[in-house]
Amino acid sequence: MKKVVVAIIILAAIIVAGILEAVYIDDIFGELNGELDAITDQVKNNDEKSLESINALIEWWEKKRSYIELFAYSPDLRSFSIALAEAKGSIECGDFENALSKCESLKIMAANIHKVLDFNGLDII
Repeated sequence: MKKVVVAIIILAAIIVAGILEAVYIDDIFGELNGELDAITDQVKNNDEKSLESINALIEWWEKKRSYIELFAYSPDLRSFSIALAEAKGSIECGDFENALSKCESLKIMAANIHKVLDFNGLDII
């Protein structure tokens, strides 16, 4: 009987941890998508503030990435950091057309990474 109770407690802890992880991932990628949309709009308007925005996003992302990697590793997380740096380089050079294409790529990468890290019923199977 004691073993069953311990097993149920462990199962409940695993389920709660999984739910908290999913909520955390959803929050991060929701905020990330909002920031990417804002930067994309700035780049479309050739706004000089886009460099400040992407620098802030890079700093924010690196902090979040280190936390995400504690419980969910994906090589795409580091690739996303590289893609952010490429977009920053394009903005620094004043190549807003290339920066716009990088921003669009970042949006797709973010959606794909979110899908990989998010809970999916197929993960159980």
